[in-house]
Amino acid sequence: MWDETASPTIRWIAAALGLILLLTACGPSAPRATPLPLETLLPAGGSISNWGAPNATMTYDRENLYNLVDGQADAFFAYGFERVAVQRYQNAAGVRLNVEIWQLANSADAYGLFHSGIAGQPASIGVEGDSDPGRRLAFWQQRYFVSITALEAIPDETLWSFAKEIAKRLPSGGERPAIVKRLPAEGLIEGSALFFHEEISIQNEIWLGGENMLELSHATNGMVARYAWGDQKARLLLIEYPTASQAADGLKALRGSEVKDIAASEANGTLLAAVIGKVDADKAQALLKEALP
Repeated sequence: MWDETASPTIRWIAAALGLILLLTACGPSAPRATPLPLETLLPAGGSISNWGAPNATMTYDRENLYNLVDGQADAFFAYGFERVAVQRYQNAAGVRLNVEIWQLANSADAYGLFHSGIAGQPASIGVEGDSDPGRRLAFWQQRYFVSITALEAIPDETLWSFAKEIAKRLPSGGERPAIVKRLPAEGLIEGSALFFHEEISIQNEIWLGGENMLELSHATNGMVARYAWGDQKARLLLIEYPTASQAADGLKALRGSEVKDIAASEANGTLLAAVIGKVDADKAQALLKEALP
């Protein structure tokens, strides 16, 4: 494994995920363009003023990712991980900065990986960015997730110089998962929405028993998001199944389960929705009605 400073993003995302594992894919998608060589997306040493690249670029794929993340590979396979390139930069004062470019299966998975670890403030870079000024800048664009992390505080403009250089080399744009659009806006807590495929990815948000009673898999797409209206708080669970019969079976299993505080639940077509939390019946039904078609 690379030394302990090689990949701060691993620790950042792992903490945000609560060391949970997610499963890959977002369902059928259009054929993807040939992936770019990740090494060509990294700024060359010296191209950013006063920052050299003293070490060779490290690249990892599904066969050797464990050498980088040491036991957490499955958490990245969850998002359709394909490859990652890691480059360390250093300035004349010895300050170090790490850049990671993660290539995922599609843009929905890049969105998912990015949102699993947002911890700062919104930043206008890529499709969406997240910033801890002077320390970290991350963003997603198309099927790529980029993380730039300083190992000690540096001028924020340095982070932005690296980010802009990488962003202009990536394909532009990127599509969010379609199910994101089903989240009602009223009461939604900003930054709380989590895109997922399997139950284990949301166990820190909603405990469903750990037995996969809802039959979630790589073929299911879901969202869980937090809502608040005054002193009333709840989580909205949305799951899109491949077929309506699977959604109906999921609803039956949920209603017959021991999951606590289910205020409302329903299925419509391939969609299952549930409101879980301390919220009155009218508010729960209104949220459910808005989320389902």
